[in-house]
Amino acid sequence: MKRASWLAGLLLLLAAYISLVSIPRQALVVERIPVATSPTDVGLAFEAFRITAEGESLPLAGWWMPAQDAGATLVFIHGGGSNRHNTFFGSLKFYRAIVDAGINVAAIDLRNHGDSGADGIGLQFGRTESADAMAAIRWARERAPDLPLFAMGISMGGATIIHAAHRGAQVDGLVLLDALLDTRDTFKQGGWIETGLPAGLFAPSAWSATTFFGLPTGDEQSLDRAAALALPMLVIQDPDDPVTRARFSRELAQRNPRVTYWMAPPIDPDHPDLAWKGRWGSHVSAFLFFPVETVAQIRAFIAATSRQGKAAWTR
Repeated sequence: MKRASWLAGLLLLLAAYISLVSIPRQALVVERIPVATSPTDVGLAFEAFRITAEGESLPLAGWWMPAQDAGATLVFIHGGGSNRHNTFFGSLKFYRAIVDAGINVAAIDLRNHGDSGADGIGLQFGRTESADAMAAIRWARERAPDLPLFAMGISMGGATIIHAAHRGAQVDGLVLLDALLDTRDTFKQGGWIETGLPAGLFAPSAWSATTFFGLPTGDEQSLDRAAALALPMLVIQDPDDPVTRARFSRELAQRNPRVTYWMAPPIDPDHPDLAWKGRWGSHVSAFLFFPVETVAQIRAFIAATSRQGKAAWTR
């Protein structure tokens, strides 16, 4: 009997360790994907650049893609586990479309991603990565000082630019596409996506990740910080995104009157072009499935918000 109790206690401790330590620690590890292509693959002229965040020596790799007679600049921030070439989103074709719309694009690899340096901490859901976005924004502002500047983030990149704006990044507006707004919900949903196990099983791991591993929570997470921003924001949301769920972007739109909200059309979950994404489903798929509509929303938002007004967008 004592042996059975001892074994049960040992198994309980092992389960607690896995849930509260092993899973959160593993979730912060980035499986680095190399940047194996460039904007020339879609016919774009570009300049490669390297920058560092303020007070840091960590190198950050990026591309500058200028538009002819540009009316604005867009700093693009990718999601977690990806890089500036994001096949999940179709970033190269997106850059092509935005440049064709008369908007410069600067895109970087966040720390621990692509060709940028590693900080030894791993994913922080925008908390530490915001310093990288701020560096890219400063660089792009210096590169085109007379143009309005906007930052766009997808998934974790959305959380990253929200934290950057909270920290004082000088932007004229934000574009958030399927942005990571609720830390614990995204963590739990990510657990289900990666394993197929019910999301509720990852609630203790999500609590531990925010309590002991630095992930933002409470009024420090991106939803609460975005709700308090006095900045124009365009929020683009896939209605059936399984990881950055629509109810949080709707809450943001309700809480902040500066938000312009666009719900992308729904995508058939059985669509053959979604099969390769597995349980990630339609996450960050608005541009892949509705490129014209998505770019039109971004262009209209930038035109309406720009300091130069709509006159800069008549060509």
